[in-house]
Amino acid sequence: MLGRFGKDAGSLVGVEIAPEAIRLVQLQRRNRHWRVVGSAQEPLPAPAGANWIADPGAAGAALQRAYRRSGLRQRQVALALPACQVICKTCHLPTAHDGAQLEAQLLADAERLFPFPLEDLALDYQVMGASSVQPGCSEVMVAACRQSALASLESVVEQAGLQLEAVEVDSIALCRMLPPGGLEGVALLRIEARSVTLYGWQLGRAFQRHELQADGGEMAGQLSGHLQALLAKERLPAELWVTSSASIDPVWLQDLGSRLGVPCRNLPGLAGLEHVDGSMLLACALAVGGLRP
Repeated sequence: MLGRFGKDAGSLVGVEIAPEAIRLVQLQRRNRHWRVVGSAQEPLPAPAGANWIADPGAAGAALQRAYRRSGLRQRQVALALPACQVICKTCHLPTAHDGAQLEAQLLADAERLFPFPLEDLALDYQVMGASSVQPGCSEVMVAACRQSALASLESVVEQAGLQLEAVEVDSIALCRMLPPGGLEGVALLRIEARSVTLYGWQLGRAFQRHELQADGGEMAGQLSGHLQALLAKERLPAELWVTSSASIDPVWLQDLGSRLGVPCRNLPGLAGLEHVDGSMLLACALAVGGLRP
């Protein structure tokens, strides 16, 4: 169930449980353009949103209200786990292995690869293609998290009367929403009303996800300082895409780029989704992953 990595499971409803709200959307694609079938956002009380795992009932009730308001009929949903809760690794395994053999080998190596007890381990993988470093082997991306993390998501979805069809890693799902041209050296800054998150993709490194100690109201003040302090410890990205639940001041964006020494640009929407609220980015990414070609 973890980490669909682009697998097709039909048209799903993308759902994000954010600190401030439950967001859901279903999309349809026609002639290379996307169309919103239905969407909704339902506010979460501050305590529940900040730590919804401690009170899944509040999140489940909010999801149920959002789903009813959306008018959607599809009950299968896709959610995401934060990259900080998932470990992704690349392995090289013999090409001759079939699916069952690959899974058996990964489970046998799980104790060495991941710091989770086997009884609390959820694991998924995708064969990426032939290995460029080990002849006769395939490159396999493996993702693992705790079963308890999945159980919390399942609890919320079940309380809403829906069916959890897929769980992804947020940083992997968000790749679908970036402009074409490769991920190496690219970073994404999501500015929300009560949270700011920086995602980064560097060659040879795990996907980076940092929650900054700032909120969207600090855009013109402390946020640039937080970013400078964080990026001083990291390799600077070649470019920084920025998206927000509110409109972004072009002057502020230009000033941010000057302070960081990095080109900063407003993230464009996919064709047909240019005017969708930026807060729906992750929900849209999950929905895109659940659409039939």
